[in-house]
Amino acid sequence: MSLDTGGKGKQIIHAGIQGAGCSIPADLEGGDFFDFIPLGEDQLIVAIGDVMGKGMRAAGQMKELCTILHACTRKDLSLLEIINQLAAIGGKRLHRAGSFATLCLISYERQHNCLTCLSAGHPSPVIFSGRNIHVPRVRGVALGFLEEYQGTRPEQVVLSCGDVVILYTDGLVEARDANGQNYGLNRLEEIVAANTCLDAVELREVILNDLFTFTGCRQQRDDVTLVILKKDLERGGECVGDQGK
Repeated sequence: MSLDTGGKGKQIIHAGIQGAGCSIPADLEGGDFFDFIPLGEDQLIVAIGDVMGKGMRAAGQMKELCTILHACTRKDLSLLEIINQLAAIGGKRLHRAGSFATLCLISYERQHNCLTCLSAGHPSPVIFSGRNIHVPRVRGVALGFLEEYQGTRPEQVVLSCGDVVILYTDGLVEARDANGQNYGLNRLEEIVAANTCLDAVELREVILNDLFTFTGCRQQRDDVTLVILKKDLERGGECVGDQGK
């Protein structure tokens, strides 16, 4: 499963979850990243992160971090063990380079409909269930600042059919209009809450169209990355892998 670094979207259906994401770099290459990593038939790992800076240097560090992430997921580790290894290996390399990276990791297990999440300095996911919005209280220090991961314990949430999970980088909510106003988390939550009936790919397009309308398609100040997850029991078990947009 390849990384998306060129502004292309990708999508997946696995373990009863629809996933759709995109990463739009501010330059030719960016430091934002996201990935869907299926494990067996009933588990899906989702990662989103943001390496300090933009351009080729940040992109190289991002790819190295993702290589370590994939290696960790092949070891049958818990989410906490994965982020500990990322901090010990990837974080150390970032520190030596004078850089750092934020990261949010999610693991969804179909057997218990359970979503587990952790954060290393990254915005928490936003979960929409009916009319309720829940933001897990997961906090942690970004990778590269400390030799070990330090943060809250993983939080678990049971998902129901139709629930939507949004992950994003700060480049999305801090995108500005002609008057210098930020797009903001409230506007993102409102557009999602009004469109949770859509599937993950459709919802991604609605959000991006709203963002581009807001900014007037002005030059981005930062990389923009967005990931949508939607629990879909009826289509669970069908894995279609990546599809370039």
